Amino acid sequence: MQSIRQWRCGRPTDPVWLVLAFLLTALSAEDSLAQVQPPAGEAETTESTDEELKTFLDEITVTATLSPSSVRDTPGVVSVIDGDTIGDRMIENFADLVKFEPGVYVENDVTRLGLNGFNIRGVGGNRVMTQIDGVQTSEQFAFGPFSVHQPGLDVDTLRSVEIVRSANSALYGSDALGGVVSLFTKDPADYLRDQKRYLGFKTTWDGRANDASANVTVASGNERVQGSLFTSFSKGNEFKNQGTVEALDATRTAPNPQDRRGLQALGKVVFTAAPGNVLRGAVEVFDTEVDTTAYSMLGTTFYGPVGITTTSAEAVDTQARWRVSLDHTLTPQRGLDLITWRVYGQGNDTSQAVEELRSVAAFGPPTLSVRNGTLDFEQRGLGASARAQHWLGGAERGVLVTFGANYRRDRFDALRDRTETSIATGESVPTSLIFPAKYFPESAVNETGGYAQAEIRLDRLTVVPGLRYDRFSMNADQMDVVYLAGLNPVPADFSAGALSPKIGAKVRVTDELTAHAQYARGFRAPPYSSINTGFTNLGGGYTTLPNSDLRAETSDNVEAGLRASFARTSFGVTAFSNRYDDFIELTSAGFNPATRLLEFQSQNLSEVEIEGVEVRADAFLTDRVRLRASWAEIKGTNVSGDTDIPLGSVTPDAGVVGIQYIDPAGWWTSELGVQLTQGQTAADAGDGQFAPGAYQIVDLVTSIRPADAVTFRIGLLNLTDETYFEWWNVRGRGTDDPVIDRYSSPGRSLITSLTLDW
Repeated sequence: MQSIRQWRCGRPTDPVWLVLAFLLTALSAEDSLAQVQPPAGEAETTESTDEELKTFLDEITVTATLSPSSVRDTPGVVSVIDGDTIGDRMIENFADLVKFEPGVYVENDVTRLGLNGFNIRGVGGNRVMTQIDGVQTSEQFAFGPFSVHQPGLDVDTLRSVEIVRSANSALYGSDALGGVVSLFTKDPADYLRDQKRYLGFKTTWDGRANDASANVTVASGNERVQGSLFTSFSKGNEFKNQGTVEALDATRTAPNPQDRRGLQALGKVVFTAAPGNVLRGAVEVFDTEVDTTAYSMLGTTFYGPVGITTTSAEAVDTQARWRVSLDHTLTPQRGLDLITWRVYGQGNDTSQAVEELRSVAAFGPPTLSVRNGTLDFEQRGLGASARAQHWLGGAERGVLVTFGANYRRDRFDALRDRTETSIATGESVPTSLIFPAKYFPESAVNETGGYAQAEIRLDRLTVVPGLRYDRFSMNADQMDVVYLAGLNPVPADFSAGALSPKIGAKVRVTDELTAHAQYARGFRAPPYSSINTGFTNLGGGYTTLPNSDLRAETSDNVEAGLRASFARTSFGVTAFSNRYDDFIELTSAGFNPATRLLEFQSQNLSEVEIEGVEVRADAFLTDRVRLRASWAEIKGTNVSGDTDIPLGSVTPDAGVVGIQYIDPAGWWTSELGVQLTQGQTAADAGDGQFAPGAYQIVDLVTSIRPADAVTFRIGLLNLTDETYFEWWNVRGRGTDDPVIDRYSSPGRSLITSLTLDW
């Protein structure tokens, strides 16, 4: 392996004063800026009307009900983040994407692997479905010292993002137990905008990780055929924190040194055979490599009289994802108002390798060795889906019927291997473990589902019932010799069915006020890796056992709320109560006297209750000044035992306030955002666990457009240089952890970007 070299105590400046100062500056500048002429070649902009000042309730969502509707008229709770917002807020990764969405976060490994999957209202992992252009992304996997993270993508490819909170299994099946995150990438038309050719270039520098990136986009086409190609490259280092100890061992609180590289390409071709007859093909590749000098792994561990010292640890983590998809939309056709179908194939290859220099000392002189450990994880998938819609009656008093079906097949395989060689003799160091090994046998998972939904409109009342049935099967390779060689039993197959109902309603109480409510049943099929988990360590005295009797995880989700819109102002409040049953966890099954091994097994144990209130407001104080705010207060409790235990995956109460100035001539926009997070209580953190304090983070981002083809953006993040700890980064750390600063977030940082469009 190639070696790589290279509010806790205080209180920040009160951000309220910063907000007021920014607002006063924007308002006082309004008159003088009104006289500034627009960039050369650009027509003057007339004053905005109230109809043009759209708030969050006017955003259009497709994910929530599979038919375009405004957020105002959707029974459930959904957030829509458009491409302009992604650019103006200088969003560079998935964590940035949701930092203005209280109650939603991205799981993270700050010492090595970085960002992982989404967590919505305290439910994460593979329990939140994440899809790109309607294709579900590869899954996460974790066992022992290895963890396969969910792959990402370059956010500059995104046209919009939709986040549906709580279960949506009635439309999306398994893995939508906790919600859905839909990522929609840009089509050629989004670049061309009635032109025949487009060339775009963007370069970004992110001071949080000394990350430099660049992307180039080309597009061309006419009314019938359009194509685009997006390519990007990034190179950077470790994400910074507020740790100051730079020791070259486990006492280090500064981040582990890293070299990170990323490459992405997305090509699309759109063929319009006739109005309403659109065929779209896409090819995507995403490739990353992270090289880490893992000082945090160094140190000495004693096993009785034997001391094992790790003096060097180098890690190389690579991930390669590819996707090919084809979809077709017809409107109208064969008596239906909409027919759409999609086929796809995709793959994800993850490799994690660690090289360690070790010294073992017992009763004689220490022996030196080199240990190399690897994990290779592979997922291959293909699938197809079809959907149709038809109106019965009119849009005011009628029924929109939506029905469809989907099929997906995924194959999973993983291989762990390890070698250890004596430096003095060059011979292999014996081990009690069996290598190569597999944590699960090669497995094929099939899911077939069908659903129907009716959107019943009766003037001011809309009722949306829906029902889906899914059939699952998991076929394990019962002749997997590597898996069987690890002292595992013959793997079991698994099959089950699930029925997921939902019903939602919204009513226009007045022209300004809308009430909404929804019940949804959610479920998640038992993971292939839990049914046939297998790994035995005779020397360590433990083993993991398979469990073919696992039941699907289920949930009952109820929410209700009010939305109000008064010309320039929108407001929404939602209360929800979710009940989760049969969570699957790897738990201790006790000591087996026959085998003299401590046994672990995935079991259905947890009964979890998650309740909360979410508030969102959006107001145009003037035609040029916009105020946005949101707040989430969520409580989660594990009630599976005799004593209720706070759920660690739920974040502390948090909110965000943003005030934005929008230059009517298009010269510039600027937004001051303040994230407000309450401290975690000792009771919620857990006995003996670190409980981070409250913090307030102030960000300022500005976009400047001196000419039609040029946009310069600059962002100043964490203006007050606050030392703070995000809960998902420190969860499970002890109160007396001497290296807790290692898990702090970046201090004051600068981001800049330059975009050129022709």
